[in-house]
Amino acid sequence: MTDQPSDRHGNSRASDSQADEEARERLLAAADACYEDKGPTRTRMGDVARRAGVHRSTVYYYFPTKDALLAASFLRVLTSTLNGVEECWQTDEPFLAQLVAACLRGTHVARNSAVMRSLVDDHEGLGAAYRAAEGSELWRARLADALVRRLETAAAAGEIRQDLSPDTLARWIVRVTFSLVTEPAQPEDGGDDGVLRNLLVASLMPRL
Repeated sequence: MTDQPSDRHGNSRASDSQADEEARERLLAAADACYEDKGPTRTRMGDVARRAGVHRSTVYYYFPTKDALLAASFLRVLTSTLNGVEECWQTDEPFLAQLVAACLRGTHVARNSAVMRSLVDDHEGLGAAYRAAEGSELWRARLADALVRRLETAAAAGEIRQDLSPDTLARWIVRVTFSLVTEPAQPEDGGDDGVLRNLLVASLMPRL
């Protein structure tokens, strides 16, 4: 029995997609290693190509600009962080208690990322990575899956304020948590937990 042409074409597309994903991952791993060695700002596309053992044009094929590569690396850290906090949502606690636990866990995961540490040490690179990532569709999709839908449910249940959109609240949460990743709260301010409970939670509570 011979394969149908559509099956061959489908298998070919699936194979190409997998090969592209593997190539992207190899390049991102090479970029991460370069960021750790030289910092994001000093890393050039040629450095990544040499580390990956490919021609520079291959890097540009998958990542057309340096900022695009940096954003993709940053988004990998974001994805790893969001995956690492998933268990914080699987409890019987009120939503805001779950949120604080997730933010605390997220800051711990991100701070232990070598890539994030290299970004934090390179303020120019960190700003470029955050801006580029924030403007991407993948960033919005990650936030929608991890936060926005949960915020919608919490708002409908009366657990958080309803006068602002879940998208706006999600951006608040990310910015506050990200600021704690880059600069941990002082003990006299209650540490990270104190900032989250007294600042973030207070800003999200239902309006009277």
